[in-house]
Amino acid sequence: MKLRLLLCFAIFLVTGHEAHSGMAEKIGTSVVSGNGSLSNINLIIGIRGGINFAQPIVMDHFEVIQGNDPEVAYNKDYSSLFVNLGYHYAFVFMVYLKKTLSLSFEPAMASYRYKYTSSADWTNAGDPTDHITFTADHSNTINYLEFPMTIRQEISSKDLKPFVSLGLTYGYRLTATKKMEYSINQNQGTVSIPIESSTVISNNTDSYIHSRFAVAAGFGFLYSVGPANLMLSADFSFGLNNIVDESQRYSNPSITSGMYDVQDDIRLSAVNITLGILFNTGKNQAGKAVECITFKRKR
Repeated sequence: MKLRLLLCFAIFLVTGHEAHSGMAEKIGTSVVSGNGSLSNINLIIGIRGGINFAQPIVMDHFEVIQGNDPEVAYNKDYSSLFVNLGYHYAFVFMVYLKKTLSLSFEPAMASYRYKYTSSADWTNAGDPTDHITFTADHSNTINYLEFPMTIRQEISSKDLKPFVSLGLTYGYRLTATKKMEYSINQNQGTVSIPIESSTVISNNTDSYIHSRFAVAAGFGFLYSVGPANLMLSADFSFGLNNIVDESQRYSNPSITSGMYDVQDDIRLSAVNITLGILFNTGKNQAGKAVECITFKRKR
């Protein structure tokens, strides 16, 4: 008898399930005790990963070199959204607040990349057909440790469950790099003479502050497959703050490393596409409550 009770208690600890008649039978349901506290919460755990497309929102432009015309001194042309490919992956810890309403904490690693081209032009005052052009392609990569909190409202409770989501993310900057491919040409009439071209890669971590805040709105689907739920989602993460360190904008390393380029003030936004798999720790593989095993005594 004692052995049976101990075994039941051990199974209860592993599954996090209470064996009483008021126990909820569906995934994601919480049982509330008489004093209003949660006496049973099913923890959903899983992993997710995917790709992102970063979109810097420029707040103000800055430069360190000028051409002939101060109004168009140093042009920066930012690449379109779907050129800026990055990635992310995360763990998922989710609980259901109601039958179709869930809250999740999803610590993640994310790498964002954004690109732009720049150019400047200098003309010989004595010969308008003689001018020097500087062009460069810039690729900036920033890596963050992120801590998103996301709330999801499911629209259906069947096997295929569409949902909408809203999340708030804090990102801690880890590292950043900058790659620039540039060329300098002297143009005399219709003839272009290459003067210099090179590729420079630099540690650009100090150009950004430590923190990034963002709010994300999205939609997706959950699909039940046995004891698991597959998740496919997409969201737009809107950056709330300037991620560039203004105090380090003109620091010597970023200017004298051969790039002659400084960061604009930007808010970093992104489109995220994610695929994940979730498991309910409070149910067995059949999705039913775990029951204690009954041993029969031999007479």
